Amino acid sequence: MTRHVLRGQKDAWAFSFYFSLIGALVSMPFLLTGVKVPFSWQPWALALLVGLLIVGQNFFNFKSTNFIEASISGAITKFRLVWIFILSLVILGEGFSWLKLFGTLLTVGAGLVIIQRIKRPKSSLGVLLAFSATIFYAVIIILYKYLLVSFNSVSLTFFVTFLPAVVINLVLMPRAFTRVKKMFQENGLLVFIACVFGALANLALNQGLAMGEATKVLVIIEAFLVLTLVGEHFFLKEKEYAWVKIAAVLFATLGAILIRLS
Repeated sequence: MTRHVLRGQKDAWAFSFYFSLIGALVSMPFLLTGVKVPFSWQPWALALLVGLLIVGQNFFNFKSTNFIEASISGAITKFRLVWIFILSLVILGEGFSWLKLFGTLLTVGAGLVIIQRIKRPKSSLGVLLAFSATIFYAVIIILYKYLLVSFNSVSLTFFVTFLPAVVINLVLMPRAFTRVKKMFQENGLLVFIACVFGALANLALNQGLAMGEATKVLVIIEAFLVLTLVGEHFFLKEKEYAWVKIAAVLFATLGAILIRLS
């Protein structure tokens, strides 16, 4: 859905603003289940840093969809698993296992199948943007694990994932109000629907991170490559190479199973 909204050089920065704003509004009712926030300044300072990283990650990720197909963008995002796997071992001290390593490699392999067999990326800038987003994403996930000591998952989603990014986007975006208004007029309903689904996905992600290892949570999420490929097939009319897409789904699913068993 994001690809549908942004392809054709649409405004990725304005979309990033809506993604954060609607995400904050969607996550707000979940705060009624219980709020946990820190009373010292250090976690809030880290939250602000993470907010800046989220703005960068969203911009790179959404901007890449202006240049490359959803299947290519989704394939490149698989590389964030490599960075998270390494950072989790080095920084978080998560245990190493061969099953986890093989599962990670299989899931990344699903992305490589898409890139090598279906079509090579047409835009080097799009590839660079998508790849940069994976590095930002990995650092954010690692910092989330530290913040989850001071926030619960719902508070993290509202106060860290979305709320700071709303303000930062407005401050940094040139001609912010004009661009935000234009996107609303052109694609308001689709933007709203895409951002609602994104908000719910972030709530689920943060809850998963609060309960388990970063690598395991992310690999299971990456197994949902099948949804991206089904969406491309039926809605974006990208119907070529069905057997290659099925192979990629099998790789990603098997990888997720191995990680879950590790």
